[in-house]
Amino acid sequence: MNDVDKNNPIPIYHQLKEMIKKKIETGEFTPGSRLPTELELCETFKISRTPVRQALSDLSHEGILYRRPGAGTFISDFSLSPSQDIMRIKVMIPEERWAQTLQDAAAVWNQENPDQQVKLELFTVGHAEFQFKLMHALASGNAPDLSLIDTVGFAQFARDYFILPIDEIDPEWVEETYKQDFFQACVHGSYYNDHIYSIQAQTDMALIWYRKDWFENEGISPPATWDDLIWVSQYFQREEIRKRYRIGPFALGFTAGLKAGETTTHQLLPLLWSTGADIFDDNRVVLDSDGTRRAVEFLSDLVHRYKVASPEVTSNEWDSAMRLFARGETALSFGGSYESGMIKKIAGWSEEEFCRHAGFIPIPAGRNGTQSTNVGGMGYVIYRQAKQPRLALEILKIVTRPKLMREFSVSTNQNPSRISVHKSLNPRQESFLYQTSKFLYQGRMRPILPEYPLVSEQIQAMFENVVSQRLSADVAVVKAAEIISAITRFPMDRDYSAEREDRYYEKARRNN
Repeated sequence: MNDVDKNNPIPIYHQLKEMIKKKIETGEFTPGSRLPTELELCETFKISRTPVRQALSDLSHEGILYRRPGAGTFISDFSLSPSQDIMRIKVMIPEERWAQTLQDAAAVWNQENPDQQVKLELFTVGHAEFQFKLMHALASGNAPDLSLIDTVGFAQFARDYFILPIDEIDPEWVEETYKQDFFQACVHGSYYNDHIYSIQAQTDMALIWYRKDWFENEGISPPATWDDLIWVSQYFQREEIRKRYRIGPFALGFTAGLKAGETTTHQLLPLLWSTGADIFDDNRVVLDSDGTRRAVEFLSDLVHRYKVASPEVTSNEWDSAMRLFARGETALSFGGSYESGMIKKIAGWSEEEFCRHAGFIPIPAGRNGTQSTNVGGMGYVIYRQAKQPRLALEILKIVTRPKLMREFSVSTNQNPSRISVHKSLNPRQESFLYQTSKFLYQGRMRPILPEYPLVSEQIQAMFENVVSQRLSADVAVVKAAEIISAITRFPMDRDYSAEREDRYYEKARRNN
């Protein structure tokens, strides 16, 4: 390699970038080959890690390099010099873990279509910057051909005419493959205005974590109902039991406030569903119901009446409850399947130890209700600015083929969105994925509408107001329903009399 000139006014990281590019142009570094490690580059050029990381980060954002966790940094299947014989697809992803399956899909396409080669330009942008950089690219007319978007986020892009309906590009594939082999919750969550705009790449769900080993030691079954949850939480709240397992001051953990953001809605919305309540029904706001009030009162009771959860749940960060569970400070925790990797890392458990210690169940059923779960995840969308939208969809079809989806799910411990992939999982070797994916058959999606972020904030505020005892359940539910109605312009359905309504508002005025 060439030497870095530390006396040159050109920044060191920029010099290193140009050297790497030159070696790609000359063929010394070939697509798919691994780049020297950061430490090796530091030793070769006798420079610190800061300029090395900056150079590699810039080249990753430009799509020239991609990183594979645990494997290193690799040269993308990307040419620095334009070629009319190779079609290019620009892809924006929020994390490096998505890069490999996309590269594999491009390789499959090129093998199956030797006369129509494609190269992917992968731009990895962190979650924190993703929305901003994507909107900037759209506004400047430099949008990617496709990108990943959270399932509850694509509706605003569809409303603003930024993305294409998938069922207009290839209606036959949507009807014969997507609707038939993907979980119905994923399919329903891909709709906006009667069109499918997103292809679900993976999925996750809300659940209750519990210490399976402790439950087995005590001869206790995991909770299936709210009454069960109260009983087992109180059991592990007993002083002698907490001492036995070195549990912290509270047996149950969850988040219930605005500080935890979308985690609060994702993990607690199934409480409403478990009573038969909901936010919307047929373009009407139906949040103001007895079922909603029972759900928020139940959550408040866990803190104040039964004293099995901390009063600080309203100020928890999004991952606070998960961390308490992973450290063995709680026996149960509201959570999500996406937390499995973090739990293993914090607890220091191997996969075998994780399966032995950690159990998981759907959100317990409310009185006269059913167990429920909230389905989330990431989906691919195709932009109207794409030069090759049909080709972009062909790549996505390969990305979501059972073989590649299965490989991605197993390597990342993320649940597959295809039914056939779930059925192919080994119940013993891939126990966590196999068992949690069963929840998807009865799972539901959060509302898919452009105003969802504002709606979600009101749900978070409703839970926080009741659990913190700032507002009664009656007042908090009415307030949330009215604001959501104003946000969405959907009419409200009320299930109480005008006389009761006046009483609720009188309480609100006194409390405020």
